[in-house]
Amino acid sequence: MGIETKKKKSMNVDELRAYRVAYGGKLGAKDFTHYVVLPGVLFGVFSFLLLYNGWVSAICVVIGMIYGVSSLLPKSVRKQYEQNAFSQRNKFLNNITQVLTDDKQTVLMAIGKVTARADGQFKDDLNHFHAMLIGADSERIREAVIWFSGEYDDDVIFMQYLEQLETTMIEGKTNIDTLKDIKTYHNDIRKKQEHYERVKGAHLKDMKQLIIVTIILIVALAVSFGFETYLRAFARHPSGYIASGLYLLILAVFFKQFVGYLFDDSVMEIRKK
Repeated sequence: MGIETKKKKSMNVDELRAYRVAYGGKLGAKDFTHYVVLPGVLFGVFSFLLLYNGWVSAICVVIGMIYGVSSLLPKSVRKQYEQNAFSQRNKFLNNITQVLTDDKQTVLMAIGKVTARADGQFKDDLNHFHAMLIGADSERIREAVIWFSGEYDDDVIFMQYLEQLETTMIEGKTNIDTLKDIKTYHNDIRKKQEHYERVKGAHLKDMKQLIIVTIILIVALAVSFGFETYLRAFARHPSGYIASGLYLLILAVFFKQFVGYLFDDSVMEIRKK
């Protein structure tokens, strides 16, 4: 059975762990370091370099970590889950199409063979699907396909492929050309997704460089004026608090928008309209 929380917008630690272990991973210290500790440290460093106020920086660290726990970590875990699930579906389409090129193979026989090559949550769902099909009549076949499609209803191409398998099982005739066409289309979607991820990876690299340059500029500004002058005229001055507050607010908004772009895969969605 699929993970029941996959439609929820927010997840607790147990649900996050369920997502991660669904394909052989685990929720560990590395995840919390990257998506909880790092945002807190980053926000704290920026605030400290601007104001040199330990209490304000500590508050900013807490805010950054809360944002990481509530947004970054769930987005990261969910994204990894979806990528693994899509990869398994793509592998299934390619493997079963190859098996069904042999006229002697039935859909049920093919599903039994490709199940051994699947992994994680998808393999569990595939085993359940296969069990539902054993000895099934036309009505039970439809019910099984509806159930399996419903587990992955964010992939309309996969659903179309299952519909073709349903037709094949009911009518007893394999339209291998149609299956190949759908499989090819799914492969094309995967290539586009991989290209889109590479583009986003390049933008993430640019973002990291921008953060480093910004920190260097802030430090250079303080050094050029002299540390004491910087404290008196800016960091400890009301105008400095206002300017720094506005800057941190703009930084937070920009960061939130960038994170939205980084984890937003809606441009690649292949849902039914």
